[in-house]
Amino acid sequence: MTETNTAAKTYLAVPYEQREAAKAAGALWDKKEKAWFVKGTEVPQDFEKFLSQNRPESEKGREQPLEAFGQFLRENGADLKGLPEMDGKWHRIALVGEGKVTNATYRGFLDGVPNGQFKNFKGDESPLQWTGKGEALTRQEKQRLTAEAAQAREVRERERAQEQETTAKRAFGIWTNIKTWATPDNCPYLANKQVRGFGAKLAEDGRMVVPLRDDTGRIWSLQFVGDEKFYLKSGRKTGLFHTIDPDRELEKDRKDEKLTVVISEGYATGADVHKATKLPTLVAFDSDNLVNVAKSVREKYPAANILIAADDDHHLPLQNPPLPNKGLRSAQRAAEAAGGKVLAPSFTLAEKDRDATDWNDLKQLRGEKGLLTALRESFTMMQRKQKLGTDKGLERQLEMSR
Repeated sequence: MTETNTAAKTYLAVPYEQREAAKAAGALWDKKEKAWFVKGTEVPQDFEKFLSQNRPESEKGREQPLEAFGQFLRENGADLKGLPEMDGKWHRIALVGEGKVTNATYRGFLDGVPNGQFKNFKGDESPLQWTGKGEALTRQEKQRLTAEAAQAREVRERERAQEQETTAKRAFGIWTNIKTWATPDNCPYLANKQVRGFGAKLAEDGRMVVPLRDDTGRIWSLQFVGDEKFYLKSGRKTGLFHTIDPDRELEKDRKDEKLTVVISEGYATGADVHKATKLPTLVAFDSDNLVNVAKSVREKYPAANILIAADDDHHLPLQNPPLPNKGLRSAQRAAEAAGGKVLAPSFTLAEKDRDATDWNDLKQLRGEKGLLTALRESFTMMQRKQKLGTDKGLERQLEMSR
């Protein structure tokens, strides 16, 4: 849905002692942002004195912590857009020139003298420290900064929503005009991965094109897959997925039989696991989106078994400095968020040396029978670790695939 002016908010720096008067005049409290606001972008005259740009004379000329900390982050390599979040929590951020890769993190504090830390995972082991100049902030100054940060987030979200809406229309047009479906015969990616094209199309340059849809089926963006993967600029991805369900299992009215849904990171893994299990499979596109997709599935299918076909990024903990195993950790978080279970591949040392990290890599090395055997072993291991009862639906699917 397109954002409208009536959905916008303007945040106010209301002093604590004036909160009741502001509420009586029509101001609303945002529990999440912990700040007062009025609806719309045109502020009634009675509230103009609470706008952050109209700060008291006593605050003018002093260092502005949000701007100063933001400058510190940018000077040390952070790809920061706008103002930083200074809420005491760690926020992952990209380094300049690395796109959406989040190889750094920061946190900032407004209590007492403003201060913060920046950790570059590719740099020094200890975080860099920043401390603001001057004295501790007054309550009124902290209220103003809270409102200022909330307003910056509000503006960014409205701009992002408008960009995503524009991209969705563009994606629909591109998708509709592509007439050729992708197959291993005409698509180098599918041929290389040795998987079928399930609901994917072929671009003129031979790349596979996969739609990103929401739970209503609306296309919001497109993924183009060749030697590299990329998406339409400014498109939405959070909570979106691609469905592999040629038998339309998700549309059936089930009474006694329980639905089981698989969620994978990438397309090739999803295609292989679906072929092996015949279970409906959703492609989340990357590990950061697994939790959102799993929650969406749980909301739409409250009684479903949810299986996360994990990647095993075993190489990341071996880096210097070591990084978390993102594939396994993201899959575990998705399973916890939606009450699901994790199906993780287990590789030999030789397979790890050949950079195998996902179920498609395992299939490429062991063949389809090896993939089936590994899925059964992973399912058995999952039951042992989580002390769960037997999932007859999945066991039956795996037995039928022998």
